[in-house]
Amino acid sequence: MTADADNSQVPDFTDQRDQRSQPATAPLQGDISSIYATEAPRLQKYFRARLRGGDEAPDLVQEAFARLLGVMARERPQRPAAYLQRIARNLLFNRSKRLENQLAPDHVFFDDGYEHATAPMQSDHIEVEDMMRIYRRALSELPERTRQIFLLHRVDELTYREIGERLGVSIPTVQYHVARALAHIDAALEQE
Repeated sequence: MTADADNSQVPDFTDQRDQRSQPATAPLQGDISSIYATEAPRLQKYFRARLRGGDEAPDLVQEAFARLLGVMARERPQRPAAYLQRIARNLLFNRSKRLENQLAPDHVFFDDGYEHATAPMQSDHIEVEDMMRIYRRALSELPERTRQIFLLHRVDELTYREIGERLGVSIPTVQYHVARALAHIDAALEQE
């Protein structure tokens, strides 16, 4: 065997390595370019909708594609667009957790000894007392029969039929007296 024959049988590993690396990067660049062309505008819209139009959307799109590129260098996801969407959701989740942690020191719990704004109870109590005084006065001004029918309906919670049977009057008469009492009480409360 000649030296040329021996050299022809020894494989050239450097050439094969170069040939293997070329096709692996070329499709990766082509894949990422086509994915970027279709998915970047959709991700921009997705981030803007969830960030209420914030300026962070382009940065998050870039971060999502950087992470996808890192994964694609190691392995090829079967559905890169779906994988990219998962990355986008995770980025938003991480962002919200980071904001929570930043705002946590400023959070004030209700039971930390701080007084909370409430309406003054004294003025509420006085207002209720005034209203009850007006109500009682208006009731006392009603004719006896009207007052009796009204109290049977509102205090004793009897129906119009039950009041009619008890007092021996018709249902329209009961309705008339209840309406008359309500109108008088309403007018008294409006005057004050």
